[in-house]
Amino acid sequence: MIAKIHPGNNFGGLVNYANDIEKKDAVVVASDGVSLASNAAITASFKAQAKIHYGVKDFVGHISLSFSPEDKDKVDNELMAKIAKEYMRRMGIINTQYVIFRHQDQPHPHVHIVYNRVDNDGNIIKGDCSFSKSAAITKALTRKYGLTFGKGKKNVRRDRLMGKDAIKYHLYDTITAALKDCITWQQLRKALSEKGISLDFVRNSDGSVRGVTFTDNEYQVTFSGSKIDRSLSFGKIDKNMVNIYQINDDPSDRPEFYPHYDTEYITHITQQYRQNGQDRQSTPSDGIEDAFNFTQTSGQEGGTSSGSGIGAAIAEVLLQPPVVPSSGGGGGSSSKDDDDDDKEKNKNKYYTPRKRKR
Repeated sequence: MIAKIHPGNNFGGLVNYANDIEKKDAVVVASDGVSLASNAAITASFKAQAKIHYGVKDFVGHISLSFSPEDKDKVDNELMAKIAKEYMRRMGIINTQYVIFRHQDQPHPHVHIVYNRVDNDGNIIKGDCSFSKSAAITKALTRKYGLTFGKGKKNVRRDRLMGKDAIKYHLYDTITAALKDCITWQQLRKALSEKGISLDFVRNSDGSVRGVTFTDNEYQVTFSGSKIDRSLSFGKIDKNMVNIYQINDDPSDRPEFYPHYDTEYITHITQQYRQNGQDRQSTPSDGIEDAFNFTQTSGQEGGTSSGSGIGAAIAEVLLQPPVVPSSGGGGGSSSKDDDDDDKEKNKNKYYTPRKRKR
């Protein structure tokens, strides 16, 4: 079950929509304090009470409660009315006029709660527009009544979304699609930029990265990754990203965290690796993880995770020291331990990561 809150100031238009019998097959499942003789009578009842408290901008309360299509045979009118009234009580919508309309024009069961934000004593109802509070209540009620939890954003009907919800789902779809082909933050930033989306990092006072935001440049609306979806938090994304440079340094010095860094070489190495027929799930070569301590360190939202197969392979290519012709003399040891030591030395010598410009 999910709830959408729509405060406003027009009872007439809302009542006509909510009680549209012809198009919505609307049914009143519960009400209190209003005349149900007609839409005009319902509207007049609401307006008369709203006038008790002058100066209220959004005196119209409107909340829609939607249930999963899987619960269609479970939630009859009586149960929907019971759940809606309990939702209202928990939200603090009490001692006021209301009508609960059930619509039957969609595959999923849903009701529209129309209520007066000016209560029976002339006071303003407060806290009824809190989205976080509403989300917690709907989850609790879904669990209490054994209803079906949503299956995520994939099943949400995009064509019915409006305002920030539409932008949020557009960001979710675009970012999720881009992540399928991006293995570095730089690649992701570039891919999203081509789609009109800006990627920026949120930093701690010491400069280290702790979060990520995405901005729809057309509408100039910004969301943190975790607000779009938990899967798009900085930590969740970074766990699947490859840092092809020295990983043991402070994450704030990772060059892919800076927009000016040239990505041509990153792209070249990535394409070269993929052309070899490898995939992101392949197992790193023996000794790679140990030799380079290939571990990503994330910000507050994430944790620590091993580099992916492609990350280890790219690191192996980039960290391999140049071949210097031998000038004769003493031979080298074939010991694996000595070879690892040499790789560690050469890694520090040839591939020192760029530091942040001051």
